[in-house]
Amino acid sequence: MCILMKKLLKSQKGSTLVIFGLSAVVLFGFVALVADIGMMTLHRAKLSNAVDAAALAGAQELIYNAENAPGRAAEYFRENGYADSPIDVAIDEDQTAIRVTASHEVNFGLARVLGFSSENVQATVKGKVLPVIAVNSGTRPFAIQDQELEFGAQYTLKRGGGNGSGGNYGGIALGGNGAKIYLNNIVEGYNERLMVGDYVQTEPGNMSGPTQDGVNQLINQCTHTPRCTFDHFEPDCPRVITVIIVDTLDVNGRSTVQITGFASFFLEGGVGSGNKSEVTGRFIKTVASGEVSDTQNDYGLYGVRLME
Repeated sequence: MCILMKKLLKSQKGSTLVIFGLSAVVLFGFVALVADIGMMTLHRAKLSNAVDAAALAGAQELIYNAENAPGRAAEYFRENGYADSPIDVAIDEDQTAIRVTASHEVNFGLARVLGFSSENVQATVKGKVLPVIAVNSGTRPFAIQDQELEFGAQYTLKRGGGNGSGGNYGGIALGGNGAKIYLNNIVEGYNERLMVGDYVQTEPGNMSGPTQDGVNQLINQCTHTPRCTFDHFEPDCPRVITVIIVDTLDVNGRSTVQITGFASFFLEGGVGSGNKSEVTGRFIKTVASGEVSDTQNDYGLYGVRLME
């Protein structure tokens, strides 16, 4: 009887070791898969971020030069850590959107023991250029009345003495009234968000001194070589300014007007002197940081919306 019990115990110990060994293999395989799936998820997120950056850069380039958009998208993709990964860039026929698709091979580590060596992750996104309905910051305290604008044409952003309407010359009070705030908004830009539909107050009075001072500062801050012009400029040039489009400027004194859009101009400077000085700019296409909408009128100031 004792001999039989000893044999039975030895048999059970052997079975337990076999079961434990098999369980350990299964557990190790499960851990390996979880670890490598987690790594693959991280790579997919990183690839998605790189594709998003590429689409944003490419879509913004559509505004300036559509031919350069694919190259700009590929450049940003590689700069985000994917120098050797394939990328495909396609531009819509109307040149208002760009689609970026990329893939990257993820090499597995622990999962190799189960026969899984690698897996391709893929990401695709479309960047659509749309007019802005809100500007986050940087708007200058000038306004023009809602009208159809012609690219490259010269417009008066601030009228001179004798050419105003009801004491208004195109100045807008943003964040407060007075010459000091007005000058700071010319040089630095208004640091709050403005949106189509918002109401703002006009800044009555000629404000010739602060206007000339602020405009001259912006022009002198352009240090690009060669010097920027309205048809060849760096996007970050201080002479590229965003102004408000309003429903009307035919108002008397300090009055409330409504924002209908935003537009950018290349600041050309002042015309005339003293109270007769005017501020002029050339209407240009450019990009702003803000909210976009496919129902907003096109005033040449754009943002990019990413779509799956």
